[in-house]
Amino acid sequence: MSFSEAVIRGLRNYVNFRGVASRSEYWWFALFDLGGALVLAVARLGPLESLWSLALAVPVTACAVRRHHDAGRSGWWVLTTLVPLWGLALLLYPTKTVANRYAAGSTIDPAAWRRACPTCGQAPLAGQQYCTSCGTSLRP
Repeated sequence: MSFSEAVIRGLRNYVNFRGVASRSEYWWFALFDLGGALVLAVARLGPLESLWSLALAVPVTACAVRRHHDAGRSGWWVLTTLVPLWGLALLLYPTKTVANRYAAGSTIDPAAWRRACPTCGQAPLAGQQYCTSCGTSLRP
C-alpha cells in the first residue's frame, strides 16, 4: 500500500473500529500524523498543532485498533501503546491470515484441514494458492 492510499483509507475510516489495517497502512498513516505534527511544531503554529492532534486522535486510534485486529488481537490491545516499546512491538506483528475472527473471509472451511500444507501442516484459507507460513505452493 502506498503512502497516499494509506492516508486516504485512514481518513475515510476515521471512526471505523471494525475490520483490519495492514502494517503498511498503519505505519504510513502514523507517519502522516507524525509528519504533520512535526511540520506544524517547527513552524511554531501552536494552535494549528493542537487542532491537528485533536483532529487525528480518533482516526489514528481507529487505525491502531484495526492494526491489532489484523494481527488477530482484540482492539483493546491498543492500550498497550501506553507502554512505549511493548506497544510498538505489538504493532509490528505480521498479519494473521488463518482463523482471524476480525478479518472478513478468514474462516477456515472444514475441507482446508484435509488439504493442509504438506510442509508445515498449516490449514489454508479458501482459495489460497501458497502457504502463508512457509510459502509452499498449495496448488493441486
